[in-house]
Amino acid sequence: MNKLPRISVIGVGVVGGLAAVLGLLYNFTSLTAVLNGGPSDLVEQHGLTYFYPAFYVMSCICIACYILLLLCVADLLRVRFRRLWLFTGVLVFEVVYFFSVGMSWLIPSVGMSIGAATGVANGGLTVQFLILFPLWAPIVVWWARMKLEHEKPAD
Repeated sequence: MNKLPRISVIGVGVVGGLAAVLGLLYNFTSLTAVLNGGPSDLVEQHGLTYFYPAFYVMSCICIACYILLLLCVADLLRVRFRRLWLFTGVLVFEVVYFFSVGMSWLIPSVGMSIGAATGVANGGLTVQFLILFPLWAPIVVWWARMKLEHEKPAD
């Protein structure tokens, strides 16, 4: 019995869990800072009218992604695949979200506000994107699932 697929799934679970927890910590820290008025002077000085709505929406999206990722990781750590489609969907959504937020900086009326809020709200995703987690993790887990199902003895 080849142990590499099981180890790979658990490894993806550990990395995904750490990334999600670090993302949640980042977002809760940034939410606390914004709620305590941290960026208010810069927001007023630069006329970033839509900074707060953009920040709160992006923070909620990121927190939802982290929570869903943790839910999926709980299965991966037990080498279960019942939430594999959700896991893949969350990571694909993160990639689409990441690039769509960057493209929204070009919108003349709100782009500056979104750009300013991006770093504060989406910094937690940086952990995942620095290691390209959304790109390789689903491939590894799908490969491992295929290998583990192929090894099952026929009934």
